[in-house]
Amino acid sequence: MKKHIENYDVFKETISQNNVLAMAEQLAMYETRLLIEYMGSRMQKMYADLCVDVKRKNDINHTYSDSYDLVQECVLFLCNNYGKQLNDVLAYDKKSKAITVKIACIRTMSKLITRKTSDNYRSVSLDALTPVSEPSFEIEEDVVKDYTAYDSIVDSLNLTDNMRIALECRQNGLSYPEIAAILERAQSTVFEYFIKIRQRYTAIVTSNSSENLRYQHI
Repeated sequence: MKKHIENYDVFKETISQNNVLAMAEQLAMYETRLLIEYMGSRMQKMYADLCVDVKRKNDINHTYSDSYDLVQECVLFLCNNYGKQLNDVLAYDKKSKAITVKIACIRTMSKLITRKTSDNYRSVSLDALTPVSEPSFEIEEDVVKDYTAYDSIVDSLNLTDNMRIALECRQNGLSYPEIAAILERAQSTVFEYFIKIRQRYTAIVTSNSSENLRYQHI
């Protein structure tokens, strides 16, 4: 029987130390998948990374993505609400609408999502933070990879949400059966996704090659 990593039944349980991590993981995946329609490729990648993290969390060699920060943020919030359920009301807003534990938790995650996806979010160089009078130390810095070309190619393929998620999962090393479980689709459907992706990519490459040859003969 195929095991799905999405299991929203945990939302009906009382929050406790026994289920807080599972509840946080499901809330993070629920929210990121919901936001794909509104935020596009950035959220597709975040959701795919989360799925890989949850799928492989028991692998001691797995390196968690930045997207798992959402789960940790959610855990911290839920830990302060042990004994409650997600639908319990914490407060009311100015319009007298109930703010439940679930809504408040999602708002906490949303602030982190905004910071992670904002165009204004920038990393600051250590040099800018170090006073001139202080001794400098050589720090090995990670090389920032430019995925602009990749993103441009993927955008040109006009992939569906599921195809985009499947591609991101495959890049993160998941097998076809694992991707099928995440998307809740048959493995044959996942195969069809990648066949279509290859066909579209080949068509674009062939078209670009033809254009280049045409310009060379002008």
